[in-house]
Amino acid sequence: MQKVGVSFRATSKMVKQLDALAKRQRRPRTQLIDEALENYLEIQRWQMREIENSLREADAADFATEEQVRRVYERLTR
Repeated sequence: MQKVGVSFRATSKMVKQLDALAKRQRRPRTQLIDEALENYLEIQRWQMREIENSLREADAADFATEEQVRRVYERLTR
């Protein structure tokens, strides 16, 4: 996939931490930023899918019964 340049501002503390980590891992700063951004985006994609699925279930009135909730609660609080 073609890469394009992006710039952003970070605190000097974050850049120092990033550079220290890059040095310890013997990897370029940009590689760490790329991995961090990809991880963040994946988490956000997952979260949005879960929210959308939950909204569809709610719209369809697909809820657990009181009895189902009670059983799970009892099992988890024993």
